[in-house]
Amino acid sequence: MQTDESTTRAAAFPPTAILPDHLAYDAHRISFNGTVDRRPAVIVPCSSTADVVVAVRSARAAGLPIAVRGGGHSVAGHGVADGALTVDLRGMRSVTVDPERRLAVAQGGALWEDVDGATVPHGLATTGGTFVDTGIGGLTLTGGIGYLMGTAGLTCDNLVGAEVVTASGEVVRAGPDGDPDLLWALRGGGGNFGVVTEFVFALHPVGALQSGNVSFPLADARTALAAAAELARTGPDELCLFVVGPGADQEDGVAPDPSAPLMIRVSIAFQGSAAELDRIIEPVRRLPGAVVAIGSVTYSELQARTGILPFGLRHYWKGHFVRDLDGPAIEAVVRAMETTPDGMSFMLLEAINGKARIEPPGGAAFGQRAARWNVSALAIWEAAADDERMRDWARVAADGLNGSSLSGAGYGNYAGADEPEERVRAAFGPERFERLVAVKSRYDPDNVFRFNHNIRPD
Repeated sequence: MQTDESTTRAAAFPPTAILPDHLAYDAHRISFNGTVDRRPAVIVPCSSTADVVVAVRSARAAGLPIAVRGGGHSVAGHGVADGALTVDLRGMRSVTVDPERRLAVAQGGALWEDVDGATVPHGLATTGGTFVDTGIGGLTLTGGIGYLMGTAGLTCDNLVGAEVVTASGEVVRAGPDGDPDLLWALRGGGGNFGVVTEFVFALHPVGALQSGNVSFPLADARTALAAAAELARTGPDELCLFVVGPGADQEDGVAPDPSAPLMIRVSIAFQGSAAELDRIIEPVRRLPGAVVAIGSVTYSELQARTGILPFGLRHYWKGHFVRDLDGPAIEAVVRAMETTPDGMSFMLLEAINGKARIEPPGGAAFGQRAARWNVSALAIWEAAADDERMRDWARVAADGLNGSSLSGAGYGNYAGADEPEERVRAAFGPERFERLVAVKSRYDPDNVFRFNHNIRPD
């Protein structure tokens, strides 16, 4: 039976609010990461900016902090929080496109499949998540690594405007038609400043694309990584390189053979012709043991290649932006690959090239531009009994990269809930961090939006 206090608080929430005794409560609090099991005080599904304003004002009246759920793909589980009001944006997935101005306007709960589905028919796209069911909000606000970043920049670099509901329930614009400092902060500063209900993205023409893998036996990982590092240094902006391993060599969408030897894959996406790509990657193709599987793809096919990670698996990810794949970094990656626990875990190396290394007009809070690679250990497993073992592997793998790290920090979109404040600060550097604190202090002086890699107000 509810107390008088809980009845009063429930009455202050919108009619759509989902409280813990609601039959749909457990379904609405499910997290991507199975290690996260949190119980919000109330979940408010929203279908418009006006709904978000009501939800935020209700939270403030009830004295509750606010979590924001978009796609829900946060490894840290930031979209749900104990004792908080969760603003659920999953009913806000509309995307409109202005092909003449090369702009897309997406509601805050949209997924990358929604954005791509609206833009690709016009021959346009922006740098998006490599898993199409990822929400645009988390990815954009904390960086945005994707296949087009060499020619288009990170996702956050393509954010040219936004509509934000602040901690006071006010609706403000970020960008040239509003507050340029807020836009700067949203370009990499995370979900610290309010609920972004509308994202405006710059779009870019998408032409011919080639994609696939050059695979090597795990025993040849050092040679393959050294070749990939050189290719990342010398290759054109149109070339996107990821390295994944260890794993069984397989065709996309086909279950791996558990008896097959372990391999590492140099994953390639190239904006250009097959002949151009053959010439560019010749030094990698001719290495002993190389198995090449590359072909022409559409952008939609490229985005869909990684499939969908189901919700409920257990995750712990940790890594560093490194200055380059130097000798010590390569050794650390190989050691991690050779000790990867059985199952779904792997090392992911993402080359940062071209425009992703250059700040966009107006600047951006994202602070790791000088890194050539983002290197991460992705521990993924099913059984709670394996939690300690899997986390330990990821932590040891990340620690091995300390000497090669650009700043001592990793990628915010991959960081876990235990990311310490010193790594959050290090990701931005002192000057950027102080500027972010100033913006946070203006828009959220009470730190209502604290369920993120938090930047506390002054």
